[in-house]
Amino acid sequence: MPTLSRSEIQNIEKYWIEYEQYKKKLQYREWELLHPHNQGGEMVGGRSNTISDTTAKKAMVLANDAYYQNLKRIIKTVEDLYSELDEDMRTIVDMRYWDKDGCYEWEDIADKLYISRHKVLRKRNILIDKTAERIGWV
Repeated sequence: MPTLSRSEIQNIEKYWIEYEQYKKKLQYREWELLHPHNQGGEMVGGRSNTISDTTAKKAMVLANDAYYQNLKRIIKTVEDLYSELDEDMRTIVDMRYWDKDGCYEWEDIADKLYISRHKVLRKRNILIDKTAERIGWV
């Protein structure tokens, strides 16, 4: 498995840290795509001889938007991985990435789990590697 660069690791950690913001961005993007704003003010549309299938149109718009699909893939990866994690890994995610204060250092997490800082970082690296693999980076 190829190694990730420092910037790639930081990006993957950002996915975990900003998980809630990504969910909000996904909802906003969905609303933005399904409720387009008419800039010019001219009449758009009219009578058509085709039967309108609004559900299919909405599905196609969402499926064809790369930004929407990328956000969806990131959120699904984070949710799926979190559900598969053991208790120690969940504690690491909760304390380091999802804590509102964000003041836990690796030593604090190691003390809480009664393991070494080095072992906590190894577990973090496993989490980062699994995330990168599921997103499709490696």
